[in-house]
Amino acid sequence: MLLRRLVLSALLVGALSGLLLSAIQRWQVIPIINTAERFEQARAAVPTHGEAGHEHAAGAWEPAEGAERIGYTVLSNVLTAAGFALVMLAAMAILFRRNAATKRKAATRLDWRYGLLWGLAGYVVFFVAPALGLPPEIPGAEAASLESRQLWWAFTVVCTAAGLAVTAFGKSPWRWAGLALLVVPHLVGAPQLGTSPFAELPADVAAELTQLARRFVWATAFANGVFWIALGGLSGWAAQRFVKQAVA
Repeated sequence: MLLRRLVLSALLVGALSGLLLSAIQRWQVIPIINTAERFEQARAAVPTHGEAGHEHAAGAWEPAEGAERIGYTVLSNVLTAAGFALVMLAAMAILFRRNAATKRKAATRLDWRYGLLWGLAGYVVFFVAPALGLPPEIPGAEAASLESRQLWWAFTVVCTAAGLAVTAFGKSPWRWAGLALLVVPHLVGAPQLGTSPFAELPADVAAELTQLARRFVWATAFANGVFWIALGGLSGWAAQRFVKQAVA
């Protein structure tokens, strides 16, 4: 019963928040990506000495422009949101069960308002902290190796999540030391090229793409912020409305 409620609630929350994210991306983020891709296509027509490592594999599948690409984007957003919602709802169910076992009144207060805090925490863990070292990149930007960036991203997510969890749920007075974990990845440092991501392009084109990249960072920050707040609030509401009864 509990598993069924968790899965169905996660699908509902994922559908709502994923559709919201898709709408915001269509409004703010996708136009920037389309502009950057036009620059990238124009650049591909004039090969440079550093282009070989960034070409798409011949015959690689890509969704067609238009409805197909939009559909795959929406599906990806909904499934990703449902996965995050399932993790969040499972954690809330554990808190419900723990609070019920210890007769804590806090179990009745875990609702959409508390969910907003969880959403803000998710925003910090999965977007803000990694973006401080590795800002979102537009198509065509040069960057460090994908493997090193993925490794640093995962390291940052783990450290940030652990630091927030220790601080929020720890009982020892030393729990505030958990905040030190938030700065560890940034002391290590994110992998960087050491040069401008558009160093190989003409100055005027590089300047335009730099401005575009800045707009992209702010657009994705806004889109992800709205997404995580909605995901957290809806998860808190679903936990109170559907999950709590199966735990009690």
